[in-house]
Amino acid sequence: MATKAKTEPASKSPSAPSHPAPSPLAVAFSKAVKLVDAGKFPEAAKALQILRDDAQAAGEWSMKRRAQVYLSLTDAKIHPPKAVAADPVTEIQACLNRHDTEEALKLSEKAIKGHPAKGALHYLRAVAFAQDENTEAAAESLKKAVDLDGDFVFQWHMEPDFNPIRKSPLFAFTEGR
Repeated sequence: MATKAKTEPASKSPSAPSHPAPSPLAVAFSKAVKLVDAGKFPEAAKALQILRDDAQAAGEWSMKRRAQVYLSLTDAKIHPPKAVAADPVTEIQACLNRHDTEEALKLSEKAIKGHPAKGALHYLRAVAFAQDENTEAAAESLKKAVDLDGDFVFQWHMEPDFNPIRKSPLFAFTEGR
């Protein structure tokens, strides 16, 4: 008959092993990140600049890099990039892609008044007229575009929006080009 040995629970030491105190750079980084998270970007930028310089002086390259990343973020929040207005060609193309021919025609007319010698604007107006199946106006605008820039005849041949009206004799000027 075997007897079971009594096992005593291991005595717990009165003090658990303590974690080393975080470095001053880690503490500064934590405070700077809290400022970023709170949306206090100017204050965070100042704290991050100091941290970056201190980390470089201490040779803590990984901390310096982290500070630089957050500093870039705060700079972008403090000085957001200015929105760039889309050029008329892009705006008209977007309207045509949505088949918003009314808006495309309105924008093209306005743009042509400012830049009458820009073939792309006349070509896009021709595409808008083609979407509306206005053959006469499309042919007239395409003729003007091709007169300004002969390469638009190649785009005309590839543009599917012209398919419903392409066989019209009004587009005879595109033959042999």
